[in-house]
Amino acid sequence: MSESVSPPDTSREEKSSRLTPSSVVYWSRLGFAVLAAAVYNIIGFSFHGNWGVELGTLSALGLGIAFYAGSFYFFRFVLGYEDADLKGPRKLVTTGMGTYIIWLLFGIILINTILFARA
Repeated sequence: MSESVSPPDTSREEKSSRLTPSSVVYWSRLGFAVLAAAVYNIIGFSFHGNWGVELGTLSALGLGIAFYAGSFYFFRFVLGYEDADLKGPRKLVTTGMGTYIIWLLFGIILINTILFARA
Protein backbone atom coordinates (compact mmCIF):
# COMPACT_ATOMS: atom_id res chain seq x y z
CA MET A 1 0.00 0.00 0.00
CA SER A 2 2.91 2.31 -0.03
CA GLU A 3 2.65 4.57 -3.00
CA SER A 4 5.66 6.32 -4.27
CA VAL A 5 5.04 9.98 -4.70
CA SER A 6 7.05 11.51 -7.46
CA PRO A 7 8.55 14.93 -6.82
CA PRO A 8 6.82 17.82 -8.51
CA ASP A 9 8.00 18.82 -11.92
CA THR A 10 10.47 21.60 -11.14
CA SER A 11 11.60 22.18 -14.71
CA ARG A 12 8.45 24.13 -15.57
CA GLU A 13 8.66 26.13 -12.33
CA GLU A 14 12.33 26.80 -12.98
CA LYS A 15 11.63 28.11 -16.47
CA SER A 16 8.86 30.41 -15.31
CA SER A 17 10.94 31.90 -12.48
CA ARG A 18 13.84 32.87 -14.73
CA LEU A 19 13.90 36.37 -16.08
CA THR A 20 14.26 36.95 -19.79
CA PRO A 21 17.14 39.14 -21.00
CA SER A 22 14.62 41.90 -21.76
CA SER A 23 13.36 41.81 -18.18
CA VAL A 24 16.88 41.85 -16.79
CA VAL A 25 17.77 44.90 -18.88
CA TYR A 26 14.52 46.70 -18.01
CA TRP A 27 14.69 46.21 -14.25
CA SER A 28 18.43 46.80 -14.11
CA ARG A 29 17.98 50.13 -15.87
CA LEU A 30 15.58 51.12 -13.11
CA GLY A 31 18.29 50.22 -10.59
CA PHE A 32 20.91 52.19 -12.52
CA ALA A 33 18.60 55.23 -12.47
CA VAL A 34 18.14 55.06 -8.70
CA LEU A 35 21.89 54.59 -8.27
CA ALA A 36 22.61 57.61 -10.50
CA ALA A 37 20.15 59.71 -8.50
CA ALA A 38 21.79 58.67 -5.24
CA VAL A 39 25.27 59.44 -6.58
CA TYR A 40 24.05 62.81 -7.85
CA ASN A 41 22.78 63.81 -4.41
CA ILE A 42 25.64 62.27 -2.42
CA ILE A 43 28.32 63.99 -4.48
CA GLY A 44 26.52 67.26 -3.87
CA PHE A 45 25.56 68.31 -7.37
CA SER A 46 22.08 69.14 -6.14
CA PHE A 47 20.53 72.57 -6.41
CA HIS A 48 21.33 73.37 -2.77
CA GLY A 49 25.05 73.54 -3.45
CA ASN A 50 26.97 76.45 -4.89
CA TRP A 51 26.34 75.17 -8.40
CA GLY A 52 23.07 76.93 -9.12
CA VAL A 53 20.15 75.61 -11.11
CA GLU A 54 21.86 75.67 -14.52
CA LEU A 55 24.98 73.77 -13.51
CA GLY A 56 22.98 71.44 -11.27
CA THR A 57 20.72 70.56 -14.19
CA LEU A 58 23.65 70.05 -16.55
CA SER A 59 25.41 67.83 -14.01
CA ALA A 60 22.22 65.77 -13.57
CA LEU A 61 21.95 65.38 -17.32
CA GLY A 62 25.60 64.46 -17.69
CA LEU A 63 25.56 61.99 -14.81
CA GLY A 64 22.36 60.44 -16.14
CA ILE A 65 23.86 59.96 -19.61
CA ALA A 66 27.07 58.54 -18.12
CA PHE A 67 25.19 55.96 -16.05
CA TYR A 68 22.96 55.03 -19.01
CA ALA A 69 26.00 54.54 -21.23
CA GLY A 70 27.63 52.54 -18.44
CA SER A 71 24.56 50.31 -18.27
CA PHE A 72 24.83 49.67 -22.01
CA TYR A 73 28.44 48.56 -21.67
CA PHE A 74 27.55 46.49 -18.60
CA PHE A 75 24.88 44.57 -20.51
CA ARG A 76 26.97 44.22 -23.66
CA PHE A 77 30.33 43.21 -22.20
CA VAL A 78 29.68 41.88 -18.68
CA LEU A 79 26.40 40.04 -19.24
CA GLY A 80 27.08 39.41 -22.93
CA TYR A 81 23.67 40.48 -24.23
CA GLU A 82 23.32 41.29 -27.91
CA ASP A 83 20.40 42.80 -29.83
CA ALA A 84 19.45 39.28 -30.94
CA ASP A 85 18.99 38.27 -27.29
CA LEU A 86 16.50 41.10 -26.86
CA LYS A 87 14.67 40.33 -30.11
CA GLY A 88 15.16 43.49 -32.10
CA PRO A 89 17.57 46.03 -33.49
CA ARG A 90 18.83 48.63 -30.99
CA LYS A 91 16.80 47.01 -28.20
CA LEU A 92 19.87 47.03 -25.98
CA VAL A 93 19.84 50.81 -26.19
CA THR A 94 16.08 51.48 -26.06
CA THR A 95 14.81 48.90 -23.55
CA GLY A 96 13.98 50.68 -20.31
CA MET A 97 14.89 54.15 -21.55
CA GLY A 98 11.65 55.81 -20.48
CA THR A 99 11.71 54.09 -17.12
CA TYR A 100 15.30 55.19 -16.63
CA ILE A 101 14.49 58.85 -17.32
CA ILE A 102 11.40 58.92 -15.10
CA TRP A 103 13.10 57.13 -12.20
CA LEU A 104 16.22 59.27 -12.49
CA LEU A 105 14.13 62.42 -12.13
CA PHE A 106 11.97 60.92 -9.40
CA GLY A 107 15.03 59.66 -7.50
CA ILE A 108 16.85 62.99 -7.70
CA ILE A 109 13.80 64.88 -6.46
CA LEU A 110 12.95 62.39 -3.71
CA ILE A 111 16.47 62.03 -2.33
CA ASN A 112 17.03 65.78 -2.54
CA THR A 113 13.79 66.37 -0.64
CA ILE A 114 14.71 63.85 2.05
CA LEU A 115 18.22 65.19 2.51
CA PHE A 116 17.45 68.90 2.43
CA ALA A 117 13.89 69.15 3.79
CA ARG A 118 13.29 72.04 6.11
CA ALA A 119 10.68 71.71 8.80
